[in-house]
Amino acid sequence: MGHASTTVPSASQWGSPIASKRALLIHGLNSSSHTFHRVASMLAAKGYLVVAPNLAGHALRMPGVDFRVQTLADDLLPYLQAAEYDIVIGHSMGGAVVLSLLKYLPKTRPTSVVLVDSSVELTADQMAVRRAKVSNDVRVKPNPAVEDYMASNPLWTREDAIWRSLGTHIARATNYDDHMDGNVPWSFSHLVADRPPAAALTILIADPRSNGASKLETVAKFKDVRAVIVPNTSHWIQYEFPEVIVEEALRNVEG
Repeated sequence: MGHASTTVPSASQWGSPIASKRALLIHGLNSSSHTFHRVASMLAAKGYLVVAPNLAGHALRMPGVDFRVQTLADDLLPYLQAAEYDIVIGHSMGGAVVLSLLKYLPKTRPTSVVLVDSSVELTADQMAVRRAKVSNDVRVKPNPAVEDYMASNPLWTREDAIWRSLGTHIARATNYDDHMDGNVPWSFSHLVADRPPAAALTILIADPRSNGASKLETVAKFKDVRAVIVPNTSHWIQYEFPEVIVEEALRNVEG
């Protein structure tokens, strides 16, 4: 893995720099580019140059004073200005960032866009519930170790747990509240209409029994959007069934 040039925000990279096919992967809140390590490796094996940026305020990147999702998206514009991508994937809050980037995608180049268990709409009550859960989790286990993640997520590999633990430990303590406060109301579904005609959008939904972020009743309202429930998964589909993400991403560009 290498790093993107210093003219763009920090990133991780997989695959050959001269590959003709490109993928852009965007992580979620309190995570890092390496959350996609398995998805990225699979795409690289299929001939893609994969770039996964680190969002502002994550992975030791200093944040600005504006925590709006659109601001996080605009920070990544150098990547879209430097290249065109066949595949764009976002996990969790990264999915909202992807939606905010749709208007910048090429109008005629086919692009496969995949949101991985992303919340596109949250009511004030739902935001309050999430805040309470995060606060309780931090109180009960303020610094989860690799072993903690392994114990509570039997489908994860040790490498998955390491990258998740690292993302949590190097995240700013106020990251969650800053981004929740900066995006009230949490409403991004209107951005679905911004996608170019050539961009196909797929939304992957965690098993409803796991109480994931994406809800079928919300996604079902979108026209011409493929919604896929992934059984037996939690919010972290990229760790548990990365092959499903790759399969869905390739479906729209390689048939």
